[in-house]
Amino acid sequence: MSECVTQIYENTFFQGGDLTTVFTPSANYCQIVCTYHPTCLLFTYLPATWTTDVAKRFSCYLKDSDTEMLPKVDMEGAISGHSLKQCNEISACSPDVHVGLDMEGNIFDISMADSYQECQKRCTNDNRCHFFTYASENFHNASFCKKCLLKHTSVGTPTNIKALDGVVSGFSLKPCQLSELDCQMDIFEDQVFSGINVTSFFTPDISVCQTMCTYFPKCLFFTFFTRKWQIESQRNLCLLKTSTSGIPEELISQENAVSGFGLLNCRKSFPACNSRTYMQMDFLGDELTVTYAKGHRACQQVCTDMIRCQFFSYFLLRDSCNEEGKCECHLRMSLNGSPVKIVHGPGSISGYSLRLCKKKHSASTIRIVGGTDSSPGEWPWLVSLHAKLSRQRHLCGGSIISSQWILTAAHCNPNIWRIYAGILRQSEINEDTPFFKVEEIIVHSQYKYAHIGHDIALMKLTEPMNFTDLQLPICLPSKEDTNIFYTDCWVIGWGYRKEKGRLRRAPVLQARGGVVSGGHHQLGRRLRPPQAAWSLHQGC
Repeated sequence: MSECVTQIYENTFFQGGDLTTVFTPSANYCQIVCTYHPTCLLFTYLPATWTTDVAKRFSCYLKDSDTEMLPKVDMEGAISGHSLKQCNEISACSPDVHVGLDMEGNIFDISMADSYQECQKRCTNDNRCHFFTYASENFHNASFCKKCLLKHTSVGTPTNIKALDGVVSGFSLKPCQLSELDCQMDIFEDQVFSGINVTSFFTPDISVCQTMCTYFPKCLFFTFFTRKWQIESQRNLCLLKTSTSGIPEELISQENAVSGFGLLNCRKSFPACNSRTYMQMDFLGDELTVTYAKGHRACQQVCTDMIRCQFFSYFLLRDSCNEEGKCECHLRMSLNGSPVKIVHGPGSISGYSLRLCKKKHSASTIRIVGGTDSSPGEWPWLVSLHAKLSRQRHLCGGSIISSQWILTAAHCNPNIWRIYAGILRQSEINEDTPFFKVEEIIVHSQYKYAHIGHDIALMKLTEPMNFTDLQLPICLPSKEDTNIFYTDCWVIGWGYRKEKGRLRRAPVLQARGGVVSGGHHQLGRRLRPPQAAWSLHQGC
């Protein structure tokens, strides 16, 4: 089973497996490009400090491998890593700006702007803009001072990147759901949109076609030919389109054609995947393997668990099934991530991998428990901090906030730490249990004593952890939830619980509480502003 791997390899170059090369301003953006590329599993990035060949600075090498790994070669300055296709937090949003870098591309608009923020907003609110460069008032060429250059390319990434004083570059914030343009969700039945064809895919329905358009760099609108389209070879064909004006040039009435727009301008995020399955369709592509599964959903899960699998076909005719009632599950892929052909007929169910559907758990998920044992994976961000005092033992809890950072209390500050993640019971920990070491502890600058407040600290791990179902970053409210007032909170941790008059060591305990807005805790203790407050309804 393929898992999310977040590890970054510094001073390392992945040898072989080359798919293509693009230019990106950072290793993080190189990883984003790899994640959304249909076949990229690995990448190597050469940063601005690369000295071996200056022309190759900012090069992002996208790579693939049958074994999901490639030989690692020591190379000073190179940065390598994995696609995040199997990870639980996937986003194409890149809000960072890059000072002193000129991201080159096709310039289609030049205008005056007072700041790079205004320029980035202008790019975000232009259908054609992928990225921008802003020349500040300190730019060496006075005629370009305070000029905003909007740019695009065929693949959405710069054609080259160069160091240049006095400029700031960045990407459109459309993938961050910050566009102020209209979100055009209307579907036009029996209509063909006229425009410039960018590319085409075979898709089972208009929904997948629209998703393709949303995430394909140059696509602004699309036309889909249904299975009743008069030309057989074009049935289920999805045409991705653009135009110089940003809108269809004209609407042409045509039966069995459906048209619409990409959803990149919407203030809601749409996943780059499709969870539906399709009866009586066979998705053709390169065969990765054939296995047996009990039901098409099980087949879909097998496809999801295999990182190279993009889509599947499940055959439920009798001659395709074994004595256990499991039927043939064909795991497939293609160069562009879509079926090379869709065949209609009885006996087959097809669908896509769910690898890009994964989202972090909702911060508002309700679990109806109170002072009870939790189950494995229920609180995957909880870690146990062990300090070696007179003996190795659990001393504090903490929360995973990223692959290399733990949030904990400032009073938890001995120097020798072992951090265990994915643990339900302390009794599970033995000398063979994997653990993380701490590289650095950052304590709140105003912390003195726990009872006064500011009792918070960050711990940096010596190496990143790989995320699994049992260890994930803590659920935090999204930007859209900032105005929501939450009334419930949960307290979780290890300890003892009284049962039949005796104390016994318990697994992770959980209790539901209420958020206190100010004043007094229900136990009567006065609350100070820096302190977090909660009221326990049912103790543990």
